[in-house]
Order: sequence, then C-alpha cells, then structure tokens
Amino acid sequence: MIKLFITDLDDTLYSWIGFFIPAFYEMAEELSHILKKDKEALLEEYKRIHQEKGSVEYPYATAYLPSVLNAYPNYTKEELLQELNPVFHRFNSTRKKQLQLYPYVKETLSKIAEMNIKIVGYTESAEENGFYRLRKLGIEDLFCRVYVSGSQFERPDCFPSSAKTHAVLGKKPNPELISQICECESALPDETIYVGDSLTKDIYMAKMAGVVAVLCKYPCDPEMAKELYQKLVAISHWTETDFRREDELKKMCREQGICPDYTIDSFDRLIPIIQTLNNL
Repeated sequence: MIKLFITDLDDTLYSWIGFFIPAFYEMAEELSHILKKDKEALLEEYKRIHQEKGSVEYPYATAYLPSVLNAYPNYTKEELLQELNPVFHRFNSTRKKQLQLYPYVKETLSKIAEMNIKIVGYTESAEENGFYRLRKLGIEDLFCRVYVSGSQFERPDCFPSSAKTHAVLGKKPNPELISQICECESALPDETIYVGDSLTKDIYMAKMAGVVAVLCKYPCDPEMAKELYQKLVAISHWTETDFRREDELKKMCREQGICPDYTIDSFDRLIPIIQTLNNL
C-alpha cells in the first residue's frame, strides 16, 4: 500500500530549463544594453560567480559581476539593486510568462492527496527557488513538506521561511536521504513511490533506497532541448569535476542495469500505477 509520494520538482512538475534559460538570457541582454558590454563576456562572468556560489540560481548574482561593480563603484548594495531593477524586471517578467506546470500535474497531485497519500517534494534547489515556484504555480498547499537544499542567500524579511520546508545536506543521488525522508514521514520504503526526470540522479537514488521508481520522459522538441542545454552549460555552476561525476554515474547505471520500475510520458499516468500498486 503506497502511503508516501515523493516527487522531484524541476523538470518533473514543470520545465525548469524551459523557463529559466529564456529568463536568464533576457536578463543578460538587458544588462548588456545598460552597461554597453558584450553579452558573451557577461555570461562568462556569470559562470564564474555561479561556480563560486555552487548554484546557477544564486539570487542577485548580477550584483557581483566585475563589470557591474566597475560600472557602479561607489554604490551601496541598496543603490546598486535599485539601479539594476530593470535587469531583474526583465528576468521576472519572462519567468512569469514561461513558468507553467506540465499538463495534468495539479489535477494528479490533487487525486493523490484524495487517496490519503502524503505528498512531499525533494529538490536540490534552495527554498527561495524551489518552494517559491510551488507557491507561484498554486500547488504549495498540496505538499505536506518539501525537502530543499540549504541556501547561501540571506533571506529578506519579505520572504520568510515556510514551515513546510526542511533543509537537507548533500547532492543527488543520495539514497540515505530518501531513507531518512521515509523515516521522517513514517513510511516504509515499500510504501513509497518516487518520481523524477533523471536516471542518474532520481531513479538511481530511488532504486538504491528500495522505493518504487518512476521516470518522467515527456515529449519534447530535441533541437530546442539541445539548444537550451547548451545555453545552460555556458553559464552552469558545474565544474569539470561535476561533469566527470555525471559521466561516472551514467556508466555505473549502465553497468548495474539501473532502470525505472515505470516510465511515464504524462503525469496523469501515475494514477493507474498507484492503483495497481494498491490493488485498487
């Protein structure tokens, strides 16, 4: 009997790369226009800041760029953020247009909740990113808890921490953390289903933890997906060590024959899977 539903957030409930990359590059374009500086040079500066902070989603990374600091050498932090407001507005307006749930996500989560199954999220994103998106998408109330990564960002008073979030340490794949989540949520591994979009991170982790593993493989335009990924790599916080680690995980999954228990191309396919597992 399934009692606990754990889901990844980014690229499982919504297309993270589909909103973040367009929004980020629009922001960089605006900054390039304001500073009258080549956008490619600014992207290189962003990448260095992202690697320093360990995240491509570091709030206000723009304010730390050498080109920005050189352009506004005597500004206070508040003055600098005010000066950069058009840049952040460009990002936010594009994000608002592009950030959307995949089809049937909200309806499916509602049905799962109606089945008296506890829904929790697990993301490598910090609270001000991952949980913020759930709030903006109108599905925050469907989650009992969301396990997030710790943040290097000093949270402003206007964005208080939610009682639903719990910060955890470590990167995916982390089978021990899945086991800890099960324990915290009073569910056994064989009473738990985990949903994610990455074979090397989500599915490998779920299989090693002994929970039911479901892989999301949504239809997409391969050329568009390739372009978005290349743009992400250009500004990514990943180092050569991170890329090597990913290659090693892919090799390990192949050698160990790691594969999901189920693969879905639409989020609503989860309902019959859960019904089958629960003998309904």
